[in-house]
Amino acid sequence: MNLNDYFDPTSVAPLPNGLDRKDSVAGKLQMGFDRNKNIPKNTLVIFGVNESRNSNNPGAANAADNIRKYLYSLSGSVIKHPLIELGNLKQTTSPANTYIAFTDVARYFVEQGATCIILGGTQELTWPLFLGIAENVKPANVTIVDQTIDLSQCSGDFSSGCFVEKFIHEPADRLYNLCLLGFQGYLTSTGNINALQKADAELIRLGAVRSAMEEVEPILRDSTIVSIDIGCIRQGDSPGAINPSPNGFYAEELCQLARYAGKSHRMKAIGFFEYNTQCDPIGQTAHLTAQAVWHFIEGFNSSLRNRNVANPQYFKKYYVKSPIPNVEMVFLNNTLDETWWMEYPDAGNSATNPKVIACSYNDYLAASKGEIPERWIRHSKK
Repeated sequence: MNLNDYFDPTSVAPLPNGLDRKDSVAGKLQMGFDRNKNIPKNTLVIFGVNESRNSNNPGAANAADNIRKYLYSLSGSVIKHPLIELGNLKQTTSPANTYIAFTDVARYFVEQGATCIILGGTQELTWPLFLGIAENVKPANVTIVDQTIDLSQCSGDFSSGCFVEKFIHEPADRLYNLCLLGFQGYLTSTGNINALQKADAELIRLGAVRSAMEEVEPILRDSTIVSIDIGCIRQGDSPGAINPSPNGFYAEELCQLARYAGKSHRMKAIGFFEYNTQCDPIGQTAHLTAQAVWHFIEGFNSSLRNRNVANPQYFKKYYVKSPIPNVEMVFLNNTLDETWWMEYPDAGNSATNPKVIACSYNDYLAASKGEIPERWIRHSKK
């Protein structure tokens, strides 16, 4: 695959009032891609997809370069693994052609073992991203961070306001878990909630996330793809959205979520979508998005990627008697990174091959008190 056929290089320079190039992200970037060399292990690739034609957000068409000038100015001290800047996906004659090219690129980098950072563009790009990744990662887990649920009045349409419908019809062997994170109840129809509940999607409202951020960490740790609508941030912190809301995540909460995602060893791609440049005259949202990207990069580089964290020698097993007849709950504590996991019996081969699911320490405490953790109940319905 010749990536030069897919990307236009970017010439964005860091802000003059940022850090010196030698100390900044700009100084740590590898610009462009040498197809004659193998991609090193634990590589991050970053690129823009300026597609907005299937949306009511034309201001998203220039998002990537606006974000870059702030990102390039931030500290590069956290970068230990290769970070390759590819530029922007070439403009095509139609959104459909952009989606095809995007799927090709996503498929290629998953095959190469790289993790993608996408600067969008509009959020329906999540679907072609999934199509490229799901060919090699089965089943995938997708987390969509948004203030609304993009499922309204679709009638077969495909756009930034309807793309979630595509995920509802995916079989479980391709999409194991779909999580809608941070939606606001007063912006969401009951019909959309019912449709997603019927499809066994995981729905977590903004208030539930903000009251217990640490309980969201296992969801992001288990995610293959994270798709973030920048409109999920409150308007006071981020005006650059097509439909900003006075409520939403605070700026630092978005950065925390991005860092959680970066630390995940299962993560294949994260996308930052729906940034509206036309509503961001002083660059506040571009700057915040750049900081969220930075926190993802920091999380990626701070995790123990050079160690086999799945090695059984790093796990302590805890067996908990459960109120479920003939079921013993097994929890795993990884002593390397202090993460918690639980074994869930695989219906096909429960004795020798249980499914390992990310959980929290609170899930273990609940089971120790004779309660069935909600996370366990959710997976029992899969």
